[in-house]
Amino acid sequence: MRELCLPLPAFAYRFDLLLEFVKRITYPARLVVQGDTLWRFTGGQLLSYRQAGAGIVIRGEALNAAKAERAERISRHCLGLDRDLTPFYRYAAGDPMLWRVVEPLAGLPLFCAETVFEALITLIIEQHITWKNALRYQRTLMSMFDRGANLRRAIVYQFPSPQQLAGASQADLKALKITNRRIGIIIEIAQAAADGALDLESIRRLKAKAAYDRLMALKGVGHWTANNVIGRALGQYPYVSENDVALQAAVQHYFHAGAGRKSPDLVRNTLDRYGNYAGLAGHFTLLRWVLDRYPPVSP
Repeated sequence: MRELCLPLPAFAYRFDLLLEFVKRITYPARLVVQGDTLWRFTGGQLLSYRQAGAGIVIRGEALNAAKAERAERISRHCLGLDRDLTPFYRYAAGDPMLWRVVEPLAGLPLFCAETVFEALITLIIEQHITWKNALRYQRTLMSMFDRGANLRRAIVYQFPSPQQLAGASQADLKALKITNRRIGIIIEIAQAAADGALDLESIRRLKAKAAYDRLMALKGVGHWTANNVIGRALGQYPYVSENDVALQAAVQHYFHAGAGRKSPDLVRNTLDRYGNYAGLAGHFTLLRWVLDRYPPVSP
């Protein structure tokens, strides 16, 4: 097993906080934490990540020069090693209410999905159901197409490719326990991506507004899904997902001490004052909610 080391960035970066967040994933499948190590498939390779001093050590089988270059490139993206949030932290520190929410999370990286396709499909599954159930059904989806890698008490899976999902039927995906309409949308998107009619990865080259418009043009994609795909795939949070019920609860809890009625209006009225940082403020508020409300899970 070969290893390579990625130096930690000069800006605030806390790998330990990333591990703490992943430990809250109730049904670990794509990301698995064991001890001080994060496991995931990246570029089709099973890799482990562990902080050692001022670097992140990556270990994997047969990491030749070409595979190591690809693993480094994808890992830097997925682990948020290239996204400097210093301007946001500086801005948040000037607002006592926002800083009270953000300060304990300073350094938590904007970690991302490997592909836009993965981000989109997982978010379609998450529509209108609890996060806990969505995580369970996402693991169900992955286990249909991949045997996974056994890590003692847990299994880490690769995400299915567009080609794999394109060949699925409605009956095949019934186990996801989401609506037939959403199953149909997943299959249609996979088929379009597989035959080249839909180039989701090209969205990475677009500015946030253009990426948002491109996603909104897809069947079954509304504001919440488009906004969160941009965040989950690109590490950008240009908009606020005011219809997210968890964000509504978090905004009520952290900014209004539990007073007032949870609503999209409450979220907008609270976060819009942060201007260009409103989306990031909402994202960190939601991350704080997850860390505070969900207990760690040890696979």
